[in-house]
Amino acid sequence: MAPRPPQPAQEKRAAQAPLEDQSHAATVVDQHLRAAASEQASDVHFEPKEDHVRVRFRIEGVLQERKSLPLDLGIAVVSRLKMLAKMDMAERRIPQDGNFATVLAGSERTVRASIFPSCYGEKMVLQIASPAMALKDLHALGLPARLLPTVIEALNRPSGLILTTGPVGSGKTSTVYSMIQSLDPVRRNIVTLEDVIEVRMPNLTQGETNARAGFTFATGLRAIEGQDPDVILVGELGDVETAAIAFRCALTGRLVLSTLHATSTVETITRLLDMGLEPYAVSSGLSVIIAQRLVRRLCDLCKKPAPSDPEAITSLLGFLPADVPEQLYRPQGCNQCGGIGYRGRVAIFEVVGMDDEIRDSIRSKSPTRVYRQLFAARQIPTLRREGWARVRAGETALDEVMRVS
Repeated sequence: MAPRPPQPAQEKRAAQAPLEDQSHAATVVDQHLRAAASEQASDVHFEPKEDHVRVRFRIEGVLQERKSLPLDLGIAVVSRLKMLAKMDMAERRIPQDGNFATVLAGSERTVRASIFPSCYGEKMVLQIASPAMALKDLHALGLPARLLPTVIEALNRPSGLILTTGPVGSGKTSTVYSMIQSLDPVRRNIVTLEDVIEVRMPNLTQGETNARAGFTFATGLRAIEGQDPDVILVGELGDVETAAIAFRCALTGRLVLSTLHATSTVETITRLLDMGLEPYAVSSGLSVIIAQRLVRRLCDLCKKPAPSDPEAITSLLGFLPADVPEQLYRPQGCNQCGGIGYRGRVAIFEVVGMDDEIRDSIRSKSPTRVYRQLFAARQIPTLRREGWARVRAGETALDEVMRVS
């Protein structure tokens, strides 16, 4: 019989962490959660190493190092978080997910917890819901005035699917909540189906999936169809079954809002078709695609001007921008922004409303270049062009736009 491979240090010591670490773990967890809320971090990483646990905060989309924890204390902290998230405390060999609610900065937050077994033990990542994502209306969301009517018109229709796309951390949930908040919950029956309910909204029926119990997006959507809904929010079209039901709802007189992981409006169309959805359903059901990113906003107190180089700018952007100013702004860093040079974030959007020509192209499963040509002919600004507009206005830096687009 082959010898059993050595266990990671964290796994061998997790069950018998020192009592002082166990008693101190709850305090350390609270301290890190409060610090994350104070610094407006979206995620907290506890990553085990050979002799310590690395701690990082994701702030405004970028990971930043924090003081590491001694290994014994880090083990106890992860165990404490597993308990809060109602995970299997004895299981350390497989990934686990969970969530818990806590009060931070005076408001209740939902914290998603994820465990991934690594060569040194269990890595824990916490995703902290923003307390203000439902407080912004569409006008304050950052949608340019020329794009806003397309979204508002789609929201006022009795049916159709509005799809918000982008990578993780691009602000999709905030956008969807803002759209839902703009609807009348008295005259319309609004039902949501979410992975985790991040913001509780009055006068809505909000449901939360439970994979362990078999309550998935697909099974939940089927149940919602029998609830006489006018508006349905489904957290994500992550599989073909869920997407097919969502489009069926959109085609049978319901307004559906959802999200999808895609890099652009063009890729969203090709992604839906590649999933195996019927071209007719996509072309007839889809109303609007919103692609978005979040770029860090330059700190107004320390941003510094620098001469612009039109040739270099054109090379980076991939197009010749009009009206290149003589100088652009770059981050510098000061005490107010923590030496980073950025404070807060601003969204950039790419919005496409469906019309007959686009629908015909979807039905015929046209290649990607056809959609690009159609969107260009309609002068639909891409994410990178929207980002350049923010750079030109002095709100962000060109490097930041290139990072996210």
